[in-house]
Amino acid sequence: MVEELARCGVRRAVVSPGSRSTPLALGLWRQPSIEVEVVLDERSAAFFALGTALGTGTPAVALCTSGSAAAHFHPAITEADEASVPLIVLTA
Repeated sequence: MVEELARCGVRRAVVSPGSRSTPLALGLWRQPSIEVEVVLDERSAAFFALGTALGTGTPAVALCTSGSAAAHFHPAITEADEASVPLIVLTA
C-alpha cells in the first residue's frame, strides 16, 4: 500500500501514532521517497498535512489510529474538500 502511495506522488506523511496504526506508520517510515513527520495531536497533524498538500500541490497523508482519533481529522478533511486539496486520510 505504501509503495503505491509513493508511486502516486505522495512525498510527505504526517503520523499521529497509536498501537493499531503501527504497521502503516512503519511502512511509511521505511519508504525512502516519503518524508514522515510525527505530530501527537490528531487535529494538528491533519492540518499540518493539509498545509503540506496545499503548499506543494501533491497529495499528503495523515495517519492515525482507529476510534475517536479519526474524528479529530474531520475539520482538516472538510477544509481539504472545500479547497480541492489532495489529502489522503488513513486510519487503522
